[in-house]
Amino acid sequence: MARESRISAARFRPAYSRISDALTNLAWLPNLVIRVSVGFMFFSGAVGKLADLGKFTAMFVSLGIPAARVLAPATAVLELVGGAALMLGLGTRLVSLALAGDMVGALITDIGPNLAQKYPRLWDFLSNVFYAPEWLLVGLLLWLLCIGAGKASLDGLISRRLAAPT
Repeated sequence: MARESRISAARFRPAYSRISDALTNLAWLPNLVIRVSVGFMFFSGAVGKLADLGKFTAMFVSLGIPAARVLAPATAVLELVGGAALMLGLGTRLVSLALAGDMVGALITDIGPNLAQKYPRLWDFLSNVFYAPEWLLVGLLLWLLCIGAGKASLDGLISRRLAAPT
């Protein structure tokens, strides 16, 4: 019985190695999907904010955000330009840091206080904060900040061009 299981394991290893190698060669794909998805979320959201900038500014004013008339348009432009840059993979680490800061600001000024009023118990509050899309975006943006754009990006292309011998 022991000999048969060793033979089965020996047959399994090469197949597992081939599958593992194939998946390793596709490591760039999830990074691309995350980067383009997050970038599109910011870009499309910013288009809506810029289309009705008065409403977006009024929301900032109602939240008590200082200099709302300056910060609302700046936030919308950051999300528009940052979203486009993420989709292209251009300046991914810097853009990810800026957009993560934007989402932390949303959590502090809007999401957190609203959830604190709705869910006064700590467990319910935390359960809902961690369920918020803004929290998920912070996590994905931190991933991109640490990992970078990957090889399927303008950042990757520029890096390869700069590293190429002249």
